[in-house]
Amino acid sequence: MIGEKLSGRNSLNFLRLTLALTVLASHAFVLGGFGSETNLLHGTSFGTVAVYCFFGISGYLIAGSAAHNGFGGYLWRRFLRIFPAFWVCLVVTAFGFGLVAWLNAGHSTGQYLNVTKGNPFDYVYRNALLKMNQLTLAGGEADGSLWTLFYEFLCYLILGALALAGILRRRSWVLVATVGLWVVAAVITGDSGLDNRFNVFHNWVWMNLIKFAVIFFVGAVVYLYREVIPDSGWLAAGCAGLFIVSLWLPTEGGASAYNFTASGLLAPLVTYPMLWLGIHLPFERIGAHNDYSYGTYIYAYPVTVLLVIWHVQRWGYMPFLLATAAVTAIFAAGSWWVIEKRALSLKKIEVSALRRKGPPAVEPSST
Repeated sequence: MIGEKLSGRNSLNFLRLTLALTVLASHAFVLGGFGSETNLLHGTSFGTVAVYCFFGISGYLIAGSAAHNGFGGYLWRRFLRIFPAFWVCLVVTAFGFGLVAWLNAGHSTGQYLNVTKGNPFDYVYRNALLKMNQLTLAGGEADGSLWTLFYEFLCYLILGALALAGILRRRSWVLVATVGLWVVAAVITGDSGLDNRFNVFHNWVWMNLIKFAVIFFVGAVVYLYREVIPDSGWLAAGCAGLFIVSLWLPTEGGASAYNFTASGLLAPLVTYPMLWLGIHLPFERIGAHNDYSYGTYIYAYPVTVLLVIWHVQRWGYMPFLLATAAVTAIFAAGSWWVIEKRALSLKKIEVSALRRKGPPAVEPSST
């Protein structure tokens, strides 16, 4: 069964690093001015599909953490995994990447620090709680990847609340709720009137929470039923095939990043193929001790923007992509060794009387 296979060494960390690099490649293609990759997947980018896969894997891993830790300990671990590196990234982006881009345009440091629109101090302050309320720095792009972390953490909080209320132990309830939420997403996608209300102009937060939560909780349901769900290559291929075919269903909406499109209908099906690959790919050692996926994800976008400002894209897509990946790797490694690893070393600190005893959990280093 899939649970038994995933309880040992697996390649999920390798997959998450691969998904982060896929998001990097997707953004590099668009920001570098090489065209729109959404034409290949009927309005959906490869980066969007990678984010879907992230949420599916995360749902499985985080359900294990919620089931095996008390509420206080669970939240503390989730906080340590997300916030410290995120806060440092905000500061580095605001006073590093943003300042370099500003100086490259011929302006002064004083002007940058006192700019009214897109002030760097405001960027750190307004975005500190994960919700990206300011997306630009001095009128230029900042970090277009960080916005998904808010929805990731909301899923963490919902899952933790279910565990605290004892609902997570009643897996049939979680299954029914997840199916119901999936139906809601399908109805919104299929009805042109509703779909027009769930976009960047209306119900932005609810739109994304529904879209991502369905995938996340399908991952959680797979965890809860892990002892009865088989390890099947045919099932993995079938889920992947259905998702790919679903991209061309005739639904409303133009781009999955802005509203509900066909890609969201069967997006939760990507979860099982990812977990199956985690079992069968022979890359267990990659990321087993040092996980660079989170740092890659949060730094890839500002690195890409800066290299575009320096016109590195003139070399062509592949050289530009390799340069972006190389520079991002430096920041990802720094994030892991200087911030993330040190923060995670604090996860055993007792922070709440709500902590209950339970079997030791294999703590995921999820994005």
